[in-house]
Amino acid sequence: MGRPPKVWCRKQTGTFYCTIDGRRIPLGKDRAAADKKFHELMARPIDAAAQCTTLYDLCQLYLDWVEDNRAPRTYDQLRHYLRSFIGHIGKRMKAGDLKGHHVCGWYEQLRAEPTKAEIAQAQKDGAKAKGRKLSSTSQSDAAGSVMRMLSWAVERGHIDANPIATMKRPERKRRDVCYSPAEWEAIMKHATGPLVDFLQFLALTGCRPTEARKVEARNIHGDQVIFEIKNSKGQLERRVIYLVEEAKAILDRLASKQPTGPLFRNTKNRPWTKDAIVCRMKRIRTKAAKELGYDLPVMAYGARHTYATNALQNGVDSTAVAGLMGHRDTTMVARTYSHLLKNPEHLRLQAKRAIG
Repeated sequence: MGRPPKVWCRKQTGTFYCTIDGRRIPLGKDRAAADKKFHELMARPIDAAAQCTTLYDLCQLYLDWVEDNRAPRTYDQLRHYLRSFIGHIGKRMKAGDLKGHHVCGWYEQLRAEPTKAEIAQAQKDGAKAKGRKLSSTSQSDAAGSVMRMLSWAVERGHIDANPIATMKRPERKRRDVCYSPAEWEAIMKHATGPLVDFLQFLALTGCRPTEARKVEARNIHGDQVIFEIKNSKGQLERRVIYLVEEAKAILDRLASKQPTGPLFRNTKNRPWTKDAIVCRMKRIRTKAAKELGYDLPVMAYGARHTYATNALQNGVDSTAVAGLMGHRDTTMVARTYSHLLKNPEHLRLQAKRAIG
C-alpha cells in the first residue's frame, strides 16, 4: 500500500510540495498557504494534473496539433491569439491556476492594428498610435481560442478539467442582415466589374463568401460545386454547393477563361481577398445610403442571409435549408433565422400550412 500524500519541504529552496498520483505539485513557500492548497487538492484531486502543467506547454502542444489537423487560416488565427494570451499571463502559470478574470483582462485590452489614418494623426499629436479596441465579436474569438485549447487538453488527457469551463464569452455581433428586393437592387446597381459576378453567385447559391472565393474549375461537377474535406469548413465532410442554371452559367463562363486557380478575380486578375471585398462593400454602402435615404449595412455575408430567409419564407423546410447552406443540422438555421418568428405575415402563412 502506497504512502498517503502529505506536504513536504525542499530545504534548498524553502518551497513546499506534495505528490499526488505521481505528480509533484509546488505549493509555495508559506507553510499555512501550502497546507490550505494541499487540502484543497485532496478535496478535488481532479485538479492535480492542471497544477503540474503550464498553459505555455499546453499552447505549444495544441498549436502543433492544429497545424497538422486544421486549415492554415485556422492555425494562423489561433496562433495569433494564443501567443498574445501567453504574453499577457506569462509562461509559468499553471493550467489549474487560471481564472476567468485572467482571460477577461487579456481580451478586454486587445487592440487592432492602427490604420494609416490613426498612425498619421498620432504622429501629428506626437503620440503613439494605439489602434481601436477589438469588437465584441473579435473578443469572443479571442476568448474562444483559449477555451478551445483547454477543451482539447481535457480530451487528450493533458489536464483533468477545464478551469474556465463556465466562463461566458462576449456576445458576437449578429450578421443576419436581410435585404429587401429594393435594397439588393441598390447594392447591385453600384457594384461594378468582376464584383457583380461574385455577388450574384452568393445570392443564387447562399454559399459563404469564403467558399465562393475558393471555387476553381476542378470543383465543378455538373450542377454541383464540391470541395474536398480538407477545404470544407470544419473539415468533417465534403461541402457541396448546388447550382441553379444562372449560377452554373456564371461558373462556366469564368472557368472558360480561368482553367486553373480561383475563378472569382478582381480587375487585376487576382483572386479576391476578404479585405478587398470588405473595402468594395464599404464604398457601395455609401452610395446605396444616398439612393435609399437611410444607412444600410452592406456586406457580402448579407447575400447568404437573404438567400436563407427567402428560402424559409418560400416554404423550403429548415432541414433542406441547412443542407443547402452547408450546416450539419438545423440548429444553426433555427438560431440564426429566429427573426422570422417575429414576422406576423410569415407566421400567418405557416399557420395556414400547419392545418392544410
